Amino acid sequence: MGAVGWSEARVADDSDFQNLRSLLDSRDGWNLEYERDGVKVWTEDAAHGALRTVKVVAEFSDVEPDALYDVLHDPEYRSVWDTHMLAAEDAGHINVNNDVGYYAMSCPAPLKNRDFVLQRSWLDTGDEKMILNHSVYHKDYPPRKGFVRALSLLTGFVVRTRDGPGSWLGYVSRSDPRGALPAWLVNRVTAQLAPRLVNQLQAATKRYPGWKALTDTPYYKPWRHPEQVPSYRISLEDCVDPDAPPPPAEPKPNTSKSKISFHHEKEPENHSVEDLGDISSEFSVEVEELADLNIDPAKKKGKFYRLVKSMKNRRKSVQVAKSADNLDLDGKAVETKPERKRSFKFHRRFSLSRGRED
Repeated sequence: MGAVGWSEARVADDSDFQNLRSLLDSRDGWNLEYERDGVKVWTEDAAHGALRTVKVVAEFSDVEPDALYDVLHDPEYRSVWDTHMLAAEDAGHINVNNDVGYYAMSCPAPLKNRDFVLQRSWLDTGDEKMILNHSVYHKDYPPRKGFVRALSLLTGFVVRTRDGPGSWLGYVSRSDPRGALPAWLVNRVTAQLAPRLVNQLQAATKRYPGWKALTDTPYYKPWRHPEQVPSYRISLEDCVDPDAPPPPAEPKPNTSKSKISFHHEKEPENHSVEDLGDISSEFSVEVEELADLNIDPAKKKGKFYRLVKSMKNRRKSVQVAKSADNLDLDGKAVETKPERKRSFKFHRRFSLSRGRED
């Protein structure tokens, strides 16, 4: 899964849960943002894109691990304690430890409400209980009017037993609310809301045993009892987005005599104009000549040509850099007066699917 989660619907494996453990147990690369009443909140130093991962660790002396795990799972009880939930629906199970569901939540005005299509995966080893979720596609849950389709890139809970009474809770979250919200605002709000979520869970867990005992199904806990899992299964084919871009094609092997390598460079971020080089080229090709083998080896090092496809005139002409002519007898480059380049501006491209709803 990696540090940023995975996007396809599949059965979670041991490496996915191990990644969650590693994030919670690591200390390097995290900044402590909040500490109060046994609750600590960290944010990561390095962001994946512009969004940062938030980590919360809390210990509850008055909450049992089993009850806390049940609260995180029970969909009926969530409608009681989760004040932001507008709707929730189970799409079906992949297997007894992986399911897919829909979740809609309210947002404060003037923001639009958000919704998610999530795959949940869980694992109970006894002393340690883990829950993961991430956003997936499902054909029965397209984007809905009045909601912005948000993304959960990595969200997970770990519940452990303490040495004494009570439980230990670890929470990791990296989500993209989409819309026009700036990344710095998302990072700040997420770090501030994380302690509130933990306090809500603690209060809700205290009331859960009494609430569950008064329901019509006090023993119905399919996340604990696989035999209670509904028989309806979903097909992974229903979770494949037909509009998703195809994977990049593998480059064809070069059969020519010259050694040609294509370098497709991504647009660098936060770089100066000088670092960008010739921005008029869409791609560059380096050719090492092998024909003249009698040339002095000291001069052979400079026998490279750069073929540049011009974006200005959109023609398939190339400009050959006279690297050999710019060498003196010692093989050193001769300083030449740089060409004057036209001023330009960068305009970052935005995906149409993100929209500008907010």
